[in-house]
Amino acid sequence: MSVPVYFPLLALLPIISSLIITSWLFSENIGYILTGALLVSISAYGLLHPEIRLQFDAAFLLLIGGYWLGLLAHYYHNPHAEILLYIAATPVAVFATVFVLPTLIIGRRQIFAMGLTLIAVALTAVGLAMVWQETQTSHTLYDTVGGTVMGIDGIRTPSIFSNPNGYGFVMMVGTLTALYTYFARRGVVWFGVLLLCLGGLVLSEGDAALLGFTAGSVLVLSGSDRRFGFLGLVVAILGVYVAIRLGHVGDVMETTLLTRVDRWVASLERLALDPMFGIGFADTAEEIGEARGPHNSYIYPILNTGIIAGGLYLGSFVYALGQGIRKRWTLWNAYVVGLSVGIFCYMGFESLFLGGFSISSIMLGLCLGLLLYSPEADGPVTDIRSKFTIR
Repeated sequence: MSVPVYFPLLALLPIISSLIITSWLFSENIGYILTGALLVSISAYGLLHPEIRLQFDAAFLLLIGGYWLGLLAHYYHNPHAEILLYIAATPVAVFATVFVLPTLIIGRRQIFAMGLTLIAVALTAVGLAMVWQETQTSHTLYDTVGGTVMGIDGIRTPSIFSNPNGYGFVMMVGTLTALYTYFARRGVVWFGVLLLCLGGLVLSEGDAALLGFTAGSVLVLSGSDRRFGFLGLVVAILGVYVAIRLGHVGDVMETTLLTRVDRWVASLERLALDPMFGIGFADTAEEIGEARGPHNSYIYPILNTGIIAGGLYLGSFVYALGQGIRKRWTLWNAYVVGLSVGIFCYMGFESLFLGGFSISSIMLGLCLGLLLYSPEADGPVTDIRSKFTIR
């Protein structure tokens, strides 16, 4: 069908609303309610629209469905209000982000990419304005602005976010999208936009986000030309070398990384005591004897739900990535795979999960859906049977 221009704009709405959840501008409850309502509405729209065909991958459904059944078994074994909310939210979030949003985006992918890029530009502009305001007065206007970036003091900014790491995640996504948009549309304007987004990413000083961008950008560049991918790899290696010489890598390893490694070890030791069901959704930090949880999106699910349910959950990511890599290597597919790899790298050092309403959860679900989406399985909807495609 002729894809309406508003389709990708609809897909951007829950992404925008989810920013509220981790922002200091509004109450997070408002963000949860608004994002949940939008995901439910978009799910209903995808089901009821007479020309939208929905694709379902049987293997992915088996893996993520097995994980959800594991959550039910976990609730039966140890009833808890938090896991009940997660059980209710997961099907809605997964259906909307993995199966409906990609269908709205794929026919107008450049409009979606430009919209996502402009969101990152707006957030960067706000962050820069906050830093500028701080430099104009001796008073503290924003508690979250400040800190050292690349040896320069007082320029770290979280923009509208309560935590710079959340801003870093959004800028990682926005900068990779800006990179794709530049190669798709070219022009001085989009190159300037790319540089602005990259500046916003650096000012967040999110090490996990920088790592994710570095890995993802090499793949995105390879979609335009394999030689660009090789050049990107060389630049990434040189960047790591410079960071090592400046002492930044050593500082991160001595502080953030070693602290996280201690939590990972403590988490695995606690999991060994109850590998079937894990610790549930209790106070993770208290259970592992640390000040905070493991800050690792691969350890969290098996620690919370056990090896079987958590293994199915993680297996769905591996399967989706494999499906994406198998496709013909175009600029768009390189972007999808690169963005997914960037998020997967970020997940190694921060906490996010599929099935939530936060920006990181929505982008994770969307990337999985785009990895699984098959253009060959698309086509016109002629009856109720052709409305749904199961591969």
